Amino acid sequence: MKAESVSPEELQLWLAGYVLGDLSPEEADRLEALLKLRPELHRELQALQQALETAYGVEEKQPPPTLRASLLQAQAAQPMHTSTWVAKGSRLWEGGLGAVAAGLIVALGLGNLYLWRRLQLAQTQGIPAEVLTYELQPTAENLTGSVKLEVDPQRLQGRLVAQGLPPLPEGRVYALWVVVDPEAPFTTDSAGAILMAAFPVDETGNRQQELRLPPVFESTEWVRAVAISEEDSERPQEHEGSTLWISG
Repeated sequence: MKAESVSPEELQLWLAGYVLGDLSPEEADRLEALLKLRPELHRELQALQQALETAYGVEEKQPPPTLRASLLQAQAAQPMHTSTWVAKGSRLWEGGLGAVAAGLIVALGLGNLYLWRRLQLAQTQGIPAEVLTYELQPTAENLTGSVKLEVDPQRLQGRLVAQGLPPLPEGRVYALWVVVDPEAPFTTDSAGAILMAAFPVDETGNRQQELRLPPVFESTEWVRAVAISEEDSERPQEHEGSTLWISG
């Protein structure tokens, strides 16, 4: 790989992506190869990491094993000379490193940064994602059907499986809620709940749906219960219906 094949702008994106934990596998491989050729870039990575942690107070990031090895090699290897290309790239970093990093952080959001860091650390350590299952029980004896919500806290992905629920009249839907601890740092409605989805069921009362979950599931200690109510399809967020199914 030739150093000249990477522009200073592309290099900035790679280094920022490394610190943000958002590099694709291909980009990570290319950065690793570049670090072996240009060990001086170790200082750029270190400066960017320190700038982000100082400015935003985020936790220290553990680099992937392959990049860690490259960084250690970079520290041990002392190049005989520094090319004009590297010197030019360094000047660009010195002038715009903080602005580029801060812009990326603001645009992407601290919540996403935290999630990406947790995801990359789990992947590099080979830790499988833990899937939690919430089994909802009816609140009245005359209610039929079963409801299950599968939750992947690391990816904030969920899967709703409802079977045999009573079909609803036109203009009505079921609403899926997460009931949050009163001390949790999240905005809820007056019932202390966050709406996750409003959904109909088919003629047999069944429904399967993939969900994007709210950030409260990153720390499930804040989750009191998962519940379902019947709501107006035009304004399910009003949460006017009573709880029909709820997790134990």
